[in-house]
Amino acid sequence: MSTPPSQGLVLTYWIPEVGIGNPIQNVAVPLTDVLNYQTDVVFLGFAAFTSNSAPYITIPDNVVSEMTLQTGQTQTNVQQLQAAGIKVLLSVQGSNGFGWDGVSDNSAFAQWVLTNIIEQYGLDGIDIDNEWSNLPQNTQSFMNTVGTLRSVLTGSLLTKALWDDMPYFKTAVAEGNPNAGLYLGQLLDIGSSMAYGDGYQAQIDFIESYHNVVMHGVRVGLGWNQLAIGVQAGPPPPYGSWMTPIDETYQLAQWCVEPASSTKSTPPILGMMLYTFSQDIQQWTYGPQNSPSKMYPNANDHQWQRTIIAGLLGEPQPPD
Repeated sequence: MSTPPSQGLVLTYWIPEVGIGNPIQNVAVPLTDVLNYQTDVVFLGFAAFTSNSAPYITIPDNVVSEMTLQTGQTQTNVQQLQAAGIKVLLSVQGSNGFGWDGVSDNSAFAQWVLTNIIEQYGLDGIDIDNEWSNLPQNTQSFMNTVGTLRSVLTGSLLTKALWDDMPYFKTAVAEGNPNAGLYLGQLLDIGSSMAYGDGYQAQIDFIESYHNVVMHGVRVGLGWNQLAIGVQAGPPPPYGSWMTPIDETYQLAQWCVEPASSTKSTPPILGMMLYTFSQDIQQWTYGPQNSPSKMYPNANDHQWQRTIIAGLLGEPQPPD
């Protein structure tokens, strides 16, 4: 495993293009804009399973371009982030009929990921986001795949977006597979919640549940320093009820770094995850979207990112 820092991290997803409003206006926020903010981990979204055999995963062209040298460059955009100390991972989802629950040859898949993603593009790891496949949940198949992938990606980060994942955390890798007997919390480096609109206390309860996983009398969940609370930048209700309000985002960031006390049962956790850096622009987060005075780029863009950083550092909440 690679070893991330232990506290107060900022993690963010970056997506190549944001479709905003009705009618849709497409906006691309450069990946290198991340360099203007404290950021520790970036997940490139999104590659997807599109086959049961090699090549298993399709990476969109506008993501590949971030990982490869373009005309006039001496470093790729990803290498520029890495040179600043930022870990960059590829986030991999499912697609209709294909996904993390459906890998049949785990060894071949893991070797393909190592050669064709990690080594070819010089990435720091893989983020597992097992959405959109429409496959039946197959916890044992999933765990055997992750166990094998973990054994092959020895120097890489392996992370997961957390939503309806408790069955995976309670299933061990089967005998005959690499890392047999281990649970998901023992194989991942980081888990980031995706309970964006559930409210302050529910977000905390959600994170705690993935730490407090006990099997056969042993805690096998993620460690406190492996967990990040996810928030989603977006317009206020009624435009985006599943988004995380900016005030709540600030409070959650403060909670992340608070020491355990008589009023807080947990120690500090790893940090905060923002979904997404690309959507954290006022053209997207203001209601109604595409308002003329809020168009990208705007001096007040990345309000969620700035608010997370302020909360983690104990600074006042930035104004709108």
